[in-house]
Amino acid sequence: METSETSPKAKLRSWFSPLYFALTFAYLELLFHVKEFGNLSALFPVLFAIPTGMLVGVICNFLPEKAARIVRYVLAAIPMVLFSVQIVYYHSFQSFLSLSLMGMGGDVFTNFFKTILLAIWECILPILLTFLPLVALPLLHKLVDPQNKCKPLPSVVGVVATALSFLLVVLTLPLGGTSQHSAYANFHNNWVLDLSMEKLGVFPTTALDLRYFLLGDLEITDNESDVPVNVTVPKDTQPTEPTPTEPAYNVIEGLDFGKMAETETHKKTKQVLKYLDELEPTKQNEYTGMFAGYNLILITAESFSPMAIHPELTPTLYMLSQSGFDFTNYWTTYPSNTTNGEYTNLTGLFPDTSKPKSNGSFVFSRRNTMNMNIANYFNAQGLTSRGYHDHNAGYYKRRETHPNIGYVFKGRKEIGGLTGWPESDLIMMQNTVEEYIHDDWFHTYYMTVSGHHNYRFGGYNTMVEKNKDAVEDLDMRDAARAYIACHIELDKALEYLINALREAGKLEKTVIVLTTDHYPYGLTDYEYQKMLGHKIQYGGLERYKSDLFIWNSEMETITVDKPCSQQDVLPTLLNLFGFNYDSRLYSGTDVFSDAPGLAITANQSFITDKIIYNSRSEKVYYLDENWEMPEGYLESYIQIVKNRFSIASNILNYDFYAKLPANVIEAAQKKVFIKPTI
Repeated sequence: METSETSPKAKLRSWFSPLYFALTFAYLELLFHVKEFGNLSALFPVLFAIPTGMLVGVICNFLPEKAARIVRYVLAAIPMVLFSVQIVYYHSFQSFLSLSLMGMGGDVFTNFFKTILLAIWECILPILLTFLPLVALPLLHKLVDPQNKCKPLPSVVGVVATALSFLLVVLTLPLGGTSQHSAYANFHNNWVLDLSMEKLGVFPTTALDLRYFLLGDLEITDNESDVPVNVTVPKDTQPTEPTPTEPAYNVIEGLDFGKMAETETHKKTKQVLKYLDELEPTKQNEYTGMFAGYNLILITAESFSPMAIHPELTPTLYMLSQSGFDFTNYWTTYPSNTTNGEYTNLTGLFPDTSKPKSNGSFVFSRRNTMNMNIANYFNAQGLTSRGYHDHNAGYYKRRETHPNIGYVFKGRKEIGGLTGWPESDLIMMQNTVEEYIHDDWFHTYYMTVSGHHNYRFGGYNTMVEKNKDAVEDLDMRDAARAYIACHIELDKALEYLINALREAGKLEKTVIVLTTDHYPYGLTDYEYQKMLGHKIQYGGLERYKSDLFIWNSEMETITVDKPCSQQDVLPTLLNLFGFNYDSRLYSGTDVFSDAPGLAITANQSFITDKIIYNSRSEKVYYLDENWEMPEGYLESYIQIVKNRFSIASNILNYDFYAKLPANVIEAAQKKVFIKPTI
């Protein structure tokens, strides 16, 4: 017989909280997926959201109804704020917010206040839709009149049912595939933040982010020597006997990783040593020492891309793109996040994307020994390497990170004369060049900022307003014109720099290197493809296509069509400048070596000379339609890329460079090789 407590309406009253939260969380995941990824393929995000919501609802059921009504509002609002923050952050920076960057909340708000307000306004509809279930809650309370009975047994049963539901979702993950970039792999052993957001959803991604933040890193599995012989170097990794001054391989004499591994007791460090011992070092080549004894000016250009190059409006950028080394197959690694781009450019390592650190990998590294970068190599010759940035040096803690890798560093305040947002690269050059240009030998690093978004007219961007007259007649969308206006300032800075070097008699013996930190995320896909003149190819990966300038006024133009990306910049420079470095210690390789070319993006997509692999869609694009992929080719490269991220994370997390013999490193860094052994 049906009683008042067993009627359907009574059951609905008793189980209102689990049902409300399960449906609300599923709704949030579906809404987020449609907003950010443009499709309804949100099976696993929704499936994970349901038991998560049920668990929150069951917690409410332990409370008296009066208290539960208050707690429902709080527990509903928290995830809605989380989803809204992710929506605004992604709209602003084209990447998702991880725990590692939440520590920068104050800095982000201070430096990007207008950007955030504008993003909130532009995302107001999805934000309002996100809070719709919260707005509906009072009405649902009135209609359903939920009644918590605070009975322990039903609540415990609810917890068990929730746990079983979650376990069932986990067990169904293999049905979606088990490849390295599947939902299954992201959940179990190959977590990549942006991929996890799409394939698992916000709730499990946040939980996994917390897990890796607190507990540890991913394991390295298999070695690069497992790649089929036709796409990699031979398996025999022991270098031939080097001579003291002209080694045939890029190794540091005295670094015996195998012997160090025999006595190492720390598990992860031992793993790194064994991995490095099995790697084939790159060989010296015809370009080894080409610029030995030259000055080096290295520039990380904010949001630079080939779209900034215009023959009339940015003539210096155009000149650099048409001379020196012409890299026709260079790709940026990052969609956003300047600190990661800088970290890779300056250290030759990928940041730790599996276990984020407070404020990111570069900031974490400031407490480590980071002596394998090019500033330390120049400093070993008796120089003082200098670094400059025309924005706040406290942002990303550059006052600590850059001195730790060998630079005497100055930011906006120390440089002086810089105002507005973003600041002027030209003024930065004008106020710093005299500090080093008359030295006999110098190395200088610049992190520019004039190219930063917002790419809008109307007072949002100082550089856009300064150079708007130059772009007013361009037949382009406003965002494209604003983007070029920003880079006109970079172009003026480069023109000033080159003229100053020429007047000082230093141009002929100076190499200028320019790369980007990330692609221009301030341009939407639609705006970017309008600049390209065609739809963005390779499932969106064409946005990563970029340019690298390595230029000297006296050299002939040399075309380089080998695929490469940001992790390759440092080892390439170490080779060109003739420094005695060990190629196994970096995530990238010297572009001029005989190692296969491999461009890699932050989500573990990659480009070889034969294919482009998109990890998001797990789709392969063939660059040669007549080429037949050998068995194991794709799987091997997927593993190589995963290994390179894992090994770089362990180098960072366990201060690996500090465990190398300091006397061996110091002796090697003082050597400069001018004539290669070919």
